[in-house]
Amino acid sequence: MTYPNAYEGVKKLIAAEAFQIISAGLGIVAALLGTAALAGATESLVTGSEGAAVGALAGGLVALLCGIGIAVLLVLSLIFTLLGLKRASVDETEHFKLAFTMAILSLVAAIAGAFFSTSGTMISGISASVSNALTIAVFVLTVMGISALAKNLGRNDMVSLGNVIIVIETVQLILAAIAKFTGGILALIAGILSFVCYIIYLVYLTKSKNMLES
Repeated sequence: MTYPNAYEGVKKLIAAEAFQIISAGLGIVAALLGTAALAGATESLVTGSEGAAVGALAGGLVALLCGIGIAVLLVLSLIFTLLGLKRASVDETEHFKLAFTMAILSLVAAIAGAFFSTSGTMISGISASVSNALTIAVFVLTVMGISALAKNLGRNDMVSLGNVIIVIETVQLILAAIAKFTGGILALIAGILSFVCYIIYLVYLTKSKNMLES
């Protein structure tokens, strides 16, 4: 095995991506339940239906539980991402090390955004935008790191695949960032697209692990 540290690092990144996929699935469920709960609440107000009110309350509660689950999974994903990038940077210092630094900065920006979210200041919005931009940078640098190792191993097919995935995932992340501000149906569409893209990226990481294992 030429790059044992990168191999172990990618394994952790695969676990992180699996958590992301589960959280994306829960996000779709939460969006559907939230939409149904809103419709039920509206019907209850208009018609006075107790059944609609109970349904809306139940849907809202499950959506809340999904939200909590998503938060936990995202924290786990972040931990495994940091561990994976740190380990992989031992074998490929240029891209993985920078990706690790960007991931730390993204975490700091996300925490700052959450801290100022209740104050209604511009800082919260700016922090969210910075965090999203850094997330895109982490993803791109991770793929570039894998591509650099693939090039050294003579796997030009993985280099080409990495370039394609960078384009696909970057577009998806930008749409997801826009959906956070617009909400509604666009948020649901972005959630579904995110779920599909997570799977594509997971396949790429799995191929990368198999490449590094040989």
